[in-house]
Amino acid sequence: MQDERVVILGGGFAGIAAKLVYPNAILVDERDFMVVTPRLVEVIEKNLPLSYALIHRKVDVKAKVLKVDFKEKKVITTEGEIKFDKLIIALGYEQDLSRIKGAENYGKGFTLENVEKIKSFKEGSIVTILGGGALGVELAGALRKRGHIVNLLEAENRLVPYLTPDFSKEVQKVLERQGVNVILRAKVEEVKENEVVTTQGRIRSDYVIFSAGFSGPKIVREMGLSNKNNRMLVDKFLRSVDYDFVYGAGDCANFRDGFIPQSAQVSLQAGEVAMNNAIKGEKVEFKPVQKAIVFKIGDDYIGLVKNTVISGPIAALIKSFAISSLEGKVKKVNKFVLAI
Repeated sequence: MQDERVVILGGGFAGIAAKLVYPNAILVDERDFMVVTPRLVEVIEKNLPLSYALIHRKVDVKAKVLKVDFKEKKVITTEGEIKFDKLIIALGYEQDLSRIKGAENYGKGFTLENVEKIKSFKEGSIVTILGGGALGVELAGALRKRGHIVNLLEAENRLVPYLTPDFSKEVQKVLERQGVNVILRAKVEEVKENEVVTTQGRIRSDYVIFSAGFSGPKIVREMGLSNKNNRMLVDKFLRSVDYDFVYGAGDCANFRDGFIPQSAQVSLQAGEVAMNNAIKGEKVEFKPVQKAIVFKIGDDYIGLVKNTVISGPIAALIKSFAISSLEGKVKKVNKFVLAI
């Protein structure tokens, strides 16, 4: 099986993990760098250059994926066609603001392009963040530290609702202690100029940032793959439910019967399992594990390790180690670039 031609679409967390398992795989991505999202928040908080959040990452083929011909087993890109025997799709996520009235006109998605705009918000402005997940929580702390009046809205009855209730409570305490206005059970109905209309009333805002609305990339649907919210459906071995020679890993994939969390940790695990199953014919079940989760909220660090809430220097050390570990993996990938 090792002599098969394996192509990886996407050089994010899942893609680089897959490449490290099988360096002879062909890694395709339109960018030669990776974005470290937690560092994007730091770029905003500390007014750092955008390059601080980018890690240079080589790829075998620098090109945009246009479509995949599954019958002929070839990927069509802006740089030509690439044949494959096995395909791993790890194309990450996109943010869709179109579902909320007015969002595209009066809100800002959390994109690389919008980071500089967010940094330029006038000090003391009222900023409303929609989505109380990890990104929203860290972003709220960063903007509050920059002197903004910050509203953090979450549609559920607690922040980071996919984690333990105790952790949610502690995260909310940290934010409120820093002066963030946390509003729960607030579903957004419309975004207007200088106002957000929610089920909890109208909220005056100078700026609105979306830290929610993430889905798989549209190209997954365009490929004709079975999907949930543009996340391709896979079985417990991360095989596509449509083709047994195609695997999905990272934020662009979801279980047919169940849910795969969208996080860097889980994506790294998925890339490794998908590649092992693809090239070795193994049937290793993918069981996502969130080993440690740490948020940097302003100057505070708070984390969850084995359902135990931690904070302070230990949490900060874990956060730092996680990012350093990622950088190490990228450096290893850079040694395995092929001459295509």
